[in-house]
Amino acid sequence: MVEREGMVSEVTLSKAPVKSSAPPKVLAAEMKRYLAGEKVSFQQFKVDYSGYTDFQKAVLHATRRIPYGETRTYGEIAAAAGKPRAARAVGQVMANNRTCIVIPCHRVVAADGLGGFTGSLELKKALLRLEGSLDRFESD
Repeated sequence: MVEREGMVSEVTLSKAPVKSSAPPKVLAAEMKRYLAGEKVSFQQFKVDYSGYTDFQKAVLHATRRIPYGETRTYGEIAAAAGKPRAARAVGQVMANNRTCIVIPCHRVVAADGLGGFTGSLELKKALLRLEGSLDRFESD
């Protein structure tokens, strides 16, 4: 986790050490609670949207509004961002999201299944399972 000028600028889910400043203590504590299975909202944290286009910002804002335990399709996020035919472009924005979990890109799924995830599909499944929303995607 990286903070820049009081805003979250990067969240990386990796076991590799991060070569950056120490994460803000409150964000780190909330992230631990979330990963322990507690329902946590990250809305109180400001996000650094610098470097993103207006469309990317709109997609990230729409994604950030997805409630814990719920999912939206790439098409639904595209529509919420004002570009209903841009589902593929939403996928690209998700792939370049620098602040995963704070902006919950794992909650964005394909119309016919889970879709992809930059971390790994297994990580996306683990996060959705943690939030109780994976069961609707798993087949018997």
